[in-house]
Amino acid sequence: MTLRIAAAEIVSIIFMLIFLGSICNKAEEKGEDQRAFFAFTLSTILGLFFDAASYIADKIQVNDILMIIINVMAFSIIHVCIALYSLYMIIIIRHTKDVTFRPVYPIWIFSGLNIIWIILGVCNGMFFSVTDNHITYGPWQDIITIMPIISITVVVMILLQHVKSLSRRVALALGSFALFPLIAAALFFLFPDLTLAYPATALSCAVIYTYIRREEIYESHIREQVMSEVSVKDSLTGLLNRRGFNEVMEKACDHNSIGVAFCDLNALKYTNDNYGHAAGDAYIQRFADILKKEIRDLGSVCRISGDEFVVLLYDISAEIFDELKERLNTAIMKADRIASVGYAYGGDVPVMELIQCAEQEMYNDKNRYYAETGLDRRRSGRR
Repeated sequence: MTLRIAAAEIVSIIFMLIFLGSICNKAEEKGEDQRAFFAFTLSTILGLFFDAASYIADKIQVNDILMIIINVMAFSIIHVCIALYSLYMIIIIRHTKDVTFRPVYPIWIFSGLNIIWIILGVCNGMFFSVTDNHITYGPWQDIITIMPIISITVVVMILLQHVKSLSRRVALALGSFALFPLIAAALFFLFPDLTLAYPATALSCAVIYTYIRREEIYESHIREQVMSEVSVKDSLTGLLNRRGFNEVMEKACDHNSIGVAFCDLNALKYTNDNYGHAAGDAYIQRFADILKKEIRDLGSVCRISGDEFVVLLYDISAEIFDELKERLNTAIMKADRIASVGYAYGGDVPVMELIQCAEQEMYNDKNRYYAETGLDRRRSGRR
């Protein structure tokens, strides 16, 4: 049985080394949570190594001093794992709640005292002694075996105090550290030869690592999504920019009918020259808001240059397109004729041809605007 446990621990070490290799380069790149988990993983690997070595040493009859060192390390490192895990847990909790490290101070102190107690118990023979390659346990064995369970129970109590500030997925991942070792402890009391503390800790580490990888993948997806949106969105208006317009154009051929509105702001230069560029930006945003309100989700609204906007409406009937034209024209007139607009509609007509037609109609409307208002498009003031 002991050699089977040792074999299971060696297999666990291999998998844990894979985990360690995947996070060792990230520990410095990311925050303290990654570094804490790196330390916890490393301590778990060391614990697995010494625990497996203790079973193997018992079978091959190594030197008494070496056997004592191996067993002291195997019993001590579990307390290091618990202390490091409590540190990692608090760091994760601090992501969503303002807490100090004070709650885990007792765990660190208790873990340190337990390691000292193990060493003292070996020195005075009260924990275990080795004679002729044979280990004999003393009266402290049961107490020292229970100590990690007490530490883990305290970890669970701290986690329960702050569980409401964590998501369900995070709480379950953190709680696995207590769940699997406690199951291992229960099996030990039922079957004294079945000691699975370190394999259980390794399993908990695997669950937490899976959670970390899931979070990294999710964050990467969100980051890519945000970057993609930023790259095609105009920062001033939130509309699609020139790049977004080009992407929309590539997909326009997939639609049966397309309505186009080509818009150009009136008197933007006049506004910039006489009231400043901040007023010009507000002027642009004002018209963008009109387009958003009138177009809504009927199509794509793009700002293709400083004062030019293109609206593409997909699979829309001629009747609805005419209604939208009336609404948009009314809104523009209410906004002091803020823009000149040209429209085009077609079924099997290439979208670029529709845009060119709408642009030409827009220029005709702009000429009427300057003729009627007396503004000079070449200067900032009136004629």
